[in-house]
Amino acid sequence: MIEIIDNSIQFTATLICCAVSGVLYLRRRSTERFLLACFYGCFALGLLYWTLYLVFFESTPDAFYVSEIIWISSCIFLYLLQYNVAGKEGQRRSCRAAWLAPALGAVMLAFYCIFGSDIPAAILRCSLMTALAWKAICGLCSGGRRPFHTAVLCFVGAEYALWASSVNWLGDTLANPYFWIDFLLTGILVSLLPASGEAVKP
Repeated sequence: MIEIIDNSIQFTATLICCAVSGVLYLRRRSTERFLLACFYGCFALGLLYWTLYLVFFESTPDAFYVSEIIWISSCIFLYLLQYNVAGKEGQRRSCRAAWLAPALGAVMLAFYCIFGSDIPAAILRCSLMTALAWKAICGLCSGGRRPFHTAVLCFVGAEYALWASSVNWLGDTLANPYFWIDFLLTGILVSLLPASGEAVKP
């Protein structure tokens, strides 16, 4: 029951953010707003599928590749948003601190390979999170648009924590740290909307 409530709250939040981003895109016709709306829309669709499966079958899907593919699509849109926000100069910039992203990705991949069962999915997830974290750290090093890059880094951290907490599932109760991390993720997802607004030129 808690999982359905959690997913419903997150779905509602991302759907509202998608609608707001879509309206802002129609007003300003900016590529960044369009990519943000696509990110939220994909994320919401994945949540909708997962939540409906829980409601109708009262269990998580054995093969969750539908929501997984949608989640991957949302991360790709977020990366494209980072790429556009960085501009031509920022797209070529790199910094030493950014190597923390693949280092953490390698550690988390080893963790998932040891304790998880779906190794190909783990490789793909860690690759996507590494790409997002690398771009965000480079953005922070360049000194511009800090709220946006910080929000993306928080998103990556919350996703890693979410996957780590799901390895040892403690049940569908509030005693399970998974749900508290997911509530935090909902807040981070919402924060991307105003944070991206500061990063996008009007």
